[in-house]
Amino acid sequence: MYKILLLCIVSLFFISCGPKNNAFKYFEKDDMEIKGVQHTKKTDILNGNEVDVIFLATYLNKVDEEKFNLNEDAFLVSLYFSNKDSQDLFENGYTFFLNNIAPISIEKIEKNNETFKSLMLKNSWGNYYLVKFKAQNSYNLALTLKNQNSNSAKLNFEK
Repeated sequence: MYKILLLCIVSLFFISCGPKNNAFKYFEKDDMEIKGVQHTKKTDILNGNEVDVIFLATYLNKVDEEKFNLNEDAFLVSLYFSNKDSQDLFENGYTFFLNNIAPISIEKIEKNNETFKSLMLKNSWGNYYLVKFKAQNSYNLALTLKNQNSNSAKLNFEK
């Protein structure tokens, strides 16, 4: 019994004195990526018991206040349409609203875009969109994804 305990203590000593970069090197992130994770929300649109749309959004004004205009509320949105031939937002009949107000612009972002590279999840199936709205006076922001069939999902953010 004492031999096993001694062997465990000696093993623990050698392991703890080893180089510290083994597991922690995979967790080195830049500030933009850390803030991006903090201000990202996710929800799904269900059709019965199956996921129809996976909807992720990052509130960019909180991620980098210098880069994004204070006269606009900007979101980086990732959409994945399951069981659909097309991953295009417009072809699938969806649009965005922020506190029931339509966006001023929706721009498709390529997956190799350097500006948003650290904010994009490793999603090779869906598409990314930069969605901008006129700045809201409200502290609470409700970003909604809707289609004409009244399917919708809402993500709540704080300004």
